[in-house]
Amino acid sequence: MNPSYIFLPLLALLLAGVLLLIYYRMALRFALQAIDPQRMNYGAVLRQEMERNQLDPDRMDVKYDKLFLVNQHGQELTARLYLTPSQTDRYILFLHGYNYPWIGVLKYLPMLLRLGFNVLVPDLQAQGESQGSYITFGALESDDCLEWLEQIHKHAQVNGFNRARVGVMGESMGAVTALLTMEKANSQSVPLEEKPLFCVADCPFSDWDSMMRLQGKKRYGFDPSPLLPLVKRIIRQKSGAQMDTVNAVKAASAIRVPVLLFHGTADKLVPFGMSQQIADACPTASLCLVEGAKHMNCCVHSPKEYRRQLVAMLKTVRFEPESAEEYAVYL
Repeated sequence: MNPSYIFLPLLALLLAGVLLLIYYRMALRFALQAIDPQRMNYGAVLRQEMERNQLDPDRMDVKYDKLFLVNQHGQELTARLYLTPSQTDRYILFLHGYNYPWIGVLKYLPMLLRLGFNVLVPDLQAQGESQGSYITFGALESDDCLEWLEQIHKHAQVNGFNRARVGVMGESMGAVTALLTMEKANSQSVPLEEKPLFCVADCPFSDWDSMMRLQGKKRYGFDPSPLLPLVKRIIRQKSGAQMDTVNAVKAASAIRVPVLLFHGTADKLVPFGMSQQIADACPTASLCLVEGAKHMNCCVHSPKEYRRQLVAMLKTVRFEPESAEEYAVYL
């Protein structure tokens, strides 16, 4: 027998095995870099906010109450609650960006407090002071947000109100998480009084696959699309998260309460066209494009216009006790 009849198939199998190993290692590296980055500490976030958004570090001294929550996975999560001078049943659940805990809210905080909202700012899982091993881009974080909505409702009741009037707001990954939370709040398992009445999403991405393709091309110089099926399988095995559910366009299509989107036209991380896709999918959404603003920079770049757009949207929200409960079913 010609030895080549044995050698060539073995060589082909060996080569295929090597290629599969390379494929797996590339997918594993991509997955871990996405969900398990080196944690940004508060000092690093503060420095970035001071450089990018001219944040006054004195805002770190604004008083807050600390709240804690143990989620369904047994992780203890931390949040900060900023209260208005006078008691109110109006709250905003603010969600920070990817690996960018808590401090990002400080550029919005004075405006939100002046508008009469208590502001609850969690450190999302695996970020800041909250426990957890992996960042899942809103897939699991949005489940935690439903639990934070329950905590907000209880806080309002302790302070003498029948219920809380809540909106969900976020920037970047937090904006996507906000939209996913709004979609999940449609569920009949979420009590009527805990359903949020509006959403503000600042510079969200459209869906996880598109964002990973974009970042893969920027960071590695190639389209990672062939890797993504295995990457998503690895992420699901490690974290339990299904990344196909991280789709802000799909989530927005299910929302029937007011949604306000902001996006800077100079955003080099998340193209403003992604917010346009989200706005097109949501019949109750409006989009404010801020000319020249960079990523997570709209509020600082054009503060008067930002506030004007926010106030205009809030006028469409049905905060009254009776109509709010009727409207919150997301007809």
